[in-house]
Amino acid sequence: MQESYTGFMVRMLTDDQENLAAYTWMLSQHRLALAKQLADVEEFEREAIRSAEQYGVKQKTLAALTGRSPGRISQIISESGPKTGKALTESRETWRKALDEPQEHLALHEKKFTTAETIATWNTNFNLVHGEDNNIF
Repeated sequence: MQESYTGFMVRMLTDDQENLAAYTWMLSQHRLALAKQLADVEEFEREAIRSAEQYGVKQKTLAALTGRSPGRISQIISESGPKTGKALTESRETWRKALDEPQEHLALHEKKFTTAETIATWNTNFNLVHGEDNNIF
């Protein structure tokens, strides 16, 4: 074992361990991006509910369409006002893209290695998986 600059005791991993650790890391990153994407879609759904109700779709119908209780639909509607005019048109386009281009929407939430903290975290995780003296770069 060797102590890495992160303070963790790191031992060299077998090929299988390295592969599985890398999958764990990548799937964790993917899970975070999907959670952010889901949060967006949930907000889009709430916006659509408010707008649909404003345009005359009954709350009972919205409850049936969304699988939510009528009480929850009423609560969503009361959260804030619906979008109208240009804002509604822009929202519809955003909703369409989220539905028609889910991979592009997901890509908006994938980690970008732009900040020093993110780069340091990436380096730490990379070293945990591959070891510090791997001569990959």
